[in-house]
Amino acid sequence: MLIKEKSLLQVINCFEWNEELSPTQISELLWKSKVIVHKYLKILLERNELQKIWKWTHVKYKLTSSTQSNTTINNNVNPSFNLDYNCITIIDENFLKFDADGRILKGIEGFTKRCTNRNFNIEEKANNFIKIYNHIESIKNNCWLIDVSKHFKNIVNNSYIDKIYYADQYNWMEFWRGKLAEITFFAKQSQNKQLIIQSINMIKHQLNCLIQNENIQAIWIIPFSIKRENQLLKFLKNELKNKWIPFINIEKYFINNIPIPQKTLKTREQRLENATKTIIIDDKNISNYSKILLIDDFVWSGNTLNQTAKKLKMKWVDIIIWFAFVWNTDLKYEVINEV
Repeated sequence: MLIKEKSLLQVINCFEWNEELSPTQISELLWKSKVIVHKYLKILLERNELQKIWKWTHVKYKLTSSTQSNTTINNNVNPSFNLDYNCITIIDENFLKFDADGRILKGIEGFTKRCTNRNFNIEEKANNFIKIYNHIESIKNNCWLIDVSKHFKNIVNNSYIDKIYYADQYNWMEFWRGKLAEITFFAKQSQNKQLIIQSINMIKHQLNCLIQNENIQAIWIIPFSIKRENQLLKFLKNELKNKWIPFINIEKYFINNIPIPQKTLKTREQRLENATKTIIIDDKNISNYSKILLIDDFVWSGNTLNQTAKKLKMKWVDIIIWFAFVWNTDLKYEVINEV
């Protein structure tokens, strides 16, 4: 079997995320079989680029000191630029991208590397990043969430949702996904447990704050349209079960048992029809709750949640609040100012 150097480099890059990793963890990060990963590990051990360590009954791996030095030298980018401390700190805490080969570009080092690889002016891009960051931060509430209730009512014919919050923006203008959106996107796509847990940890304080401030009485987490081995929202539901808040039973029904995800539909009319005909409220206790929280990971049009809210209002629920990890609203400055 021919092993490419690029594949071996991907294994080494996994250790940018954690100092010690098991073969299973590496397999999940790279989305490759354990058999393949073990072959990579064997070669890297023979080349003295990895070392094997024992953690109780489990085997883990870590970079050798020489590999760590080489990785640091190869990954460090030291172009000439002039940024103040505050700018560097903000980028260091908020910039994260997955590169095409799976490498994690994070913080100021990842930012400068990405700019250098694309021949961008680092100072100019850094100033743009800070401008967008400050703009978003200025409209967050005391739970560090973006309130788009007013904006949503302006873009739909009839809004049945009383309050709408989300944690991160899918499109940071020229920088594409924000940090939480990037991690959540790849967590959902790869079904990687580490990324899923990290995504949930990034929003749980905001979500706890929202539940407490709004005195939420019951929660509904949107059902899954696509079956996955590791569901991000299922992990979140297990996390929230510790709060002793009841979950209401709302199902998504698909004719002929063929799920049609909202993101596959091109027009607002199609998405509205999908949301109207597939949501079924099947909960005998629904009348006991006057304030319900609806939770989703990625929201595009909002039609599913809005139609769910409409049906809940018909069941005499007074207040419906919506929370999403990520929303795809237009991030032009005039829209944010409107929010």
